[in-house]
Amino acid sequence: MSSIADGQWKKTACILCENNCGIQVQVQDRRFVKIRGDKEHVSSHGYTCNKALRLDHYQNGGRRLTDPLRREADGTFTEISWDTAISEIASRLVAVRDTHGGRSIFFYGGGGGQGNHLGGAYRQPLQHALGARYRSNPLAQEKCGEAWVDAHLTGGHTHGDFEHAQVSVFIGKNPWQSHGVARARTVLKEIAKDPDRTMIVIDPVRSETADLADIHLQVRPGTDAWCLAAIVGVIVQDDLLDHDFAAEHLSDQAPVLEVLRRVEVSAYAQICGIPEATLRQVARLIATADSVSTYEDLGVQQGPNSTLISYLNKLLWLLTGNFGKPGAMQPHTWFAPPWAATTPTCSTPRSPARPCPLGSCRATSSPPRSSTTIRSASTP
Repeated sequence: MSSIADGQWKKTACILCENNCGIQVQVQDRRFVKIRGDKEHVSSHGYTCNKALRLDHYQNGGRRLTDPLRREADGTFTEISWDTAISEIASRLVAVRDTHGGRSIFFYGGGGGQGNHLGGAYRQPLQHALGARYRSNPLAQEKCGEAWVDAHLTGGHTHGDFEHAQVSVFIGKNPWQSHGVARARTVLKEIAKDPDRTMIVIDPVRSETADLADIHLQVRPGTDAWCLAAIVGVIVQDDLLDHDFAAEHLSDQAPVLEVLRRVEVSAYAQICGIPEATLRQVARLIATADSVSTYEDLGVQQGPNSTLISYLNKLLWLLTGNFGKPGAMQPHTWFAPPWAATTPTCSTPRSPARPCPLGSCRATSSPPRSSTTIRSASTP
C-alpha cells in the first residue's frame, strides 16, 4: 500500500494486548499517519491507550528490521531476501527433523497470542509438518500457574465483566497503567465515582488504581496468599456461600470447605499486615454483592505462592456464585485452552515461621468441561 486519499480513515484493531481495541488509521507508505479510536467499535467505543496511539513507533521505529539478516561465520550479519531466508530456514528445519526427529524441535512464540493471533494460527500447521511436539510462549513464565488452576476449576481461562461489576477486585494488578480491562481508565473512573460500587486493590504498592480504590489492602510483600486465604476462610466460616450455585455447578468442594473452616483468620491477618476487621469487611462485601469480578496479574504471578494465589482468587468468585452472569467472571477464550492439565503429587517444605495457608497437594486430573470441580489446592 503506497498511499491512500488524504483524510480517508480505515478501520482496524490494535494488536498490542488482549483487548484488541478498535481503531481507525490513515496510512501512507506503510506509515500510520494518524491514529484514533473507533467510536463505532462494539467493545472499546473509541477508547484507546497510549500503546495504540504509538503503533507507528512500534512498526516503524528506527531500530526496526525490515529485511532478514543472516549471521555469518565471523559473527557479522548479511542482509538477505525473504525468499532466501525462508528457504534456508525450511531446509535446516527439515534436516533437523530427518536427522533427530520432530520432537527435537521446540517452538517458542512471542506474546502468547494475546494481541496478534496470527502466530498461533500459523504455528500449528508448521509444527505438525515438522512433527514437533513441544511448544511454549511468554505466558509459560507469566501465567502458567493461573492456567493450571483454570484448567482444573473451569476448563478454560476466565475474565471479569468490570464494566458492570458491583465489586471489582484487583490482585497485584494496576490496570490504570497495564490495562487488560476493556476501556481501563474510563471504567476505573466510573467505578470510583459510583457510590453503589466498590473497588478493592490487594497490592503492597500504592498504585494509581489503589488511589481510586475504596479499599486498599496494602499487604506485606509476599503474603497475598494469607490475605486471600483469610478472606475465603471468613466466607466459609460465616456461611456466606452461594449454596444454590454450589449445588448446581460445583463438585468435590467438601474437602476444600473443611480446610477453609480451619483457617485461623486472626493469625493470617497478622501475617499479611491487614486488620482482621478489614478482612472480614472485605469478605462480606464480596459475598453479599450482586456481582463480583477479580483480576490477578504479574504482581502476584511473579511472586511467592503464585499458583496458590490463583486458586484462592478463583475460590472467591466460585464459592459466592459469581460465574457466568453479568458483572461477574466469564469464560474468556477458547482460542488456546489449557487442555488436559494434571497435578502431580508433591510436597514443598515450608518455613515454620510461616506455614502454608492451605494443605498439601494431591494428584488430580482435568474435570469435565460441563462442570466446575473444586479440589484441594497445591502448596506453591
